[in-house]
Amino acid sequence: QEGIMTQEYAGELFGYSVFLVMCNRLAAVVYAVPMGLIRGESLKNEAPLWKYLLVSLSNVYASSCQYEALKYVSFAVQMLGKSFKMMPVMIWGMIIANKSYG
Repeated sequence: QEGIMTQEYAGELFGYSVFLVMCNRLAAVVYAVPMGLIRGESLKNEAPLWKYLLVSLSNVYASSCQYEALKYVSFAVQMLGKSFKMMPVMIWGMIIANKSYG
């Protein structure tokens, strides 16, 4: 994704970061579903669907912001941003599901 977001195409940077996030998530599903079936794991939701929705929306938003930032910051700053992207997901986990980390 970094290469796509930082390359110029016809004089412009790639402008559809949400499309890249969607492609990334679809590839993850295409891999995860067969692996779950091969391992005999249940594909049934254990938590209420609204909890999945809130966590996934915050993750998609964070990923989209990360990809957009690739247009403007150095590689070192990109790595710091990537390491921070799980923070919103963890915060939602603490708020919604009373999870603790550490």
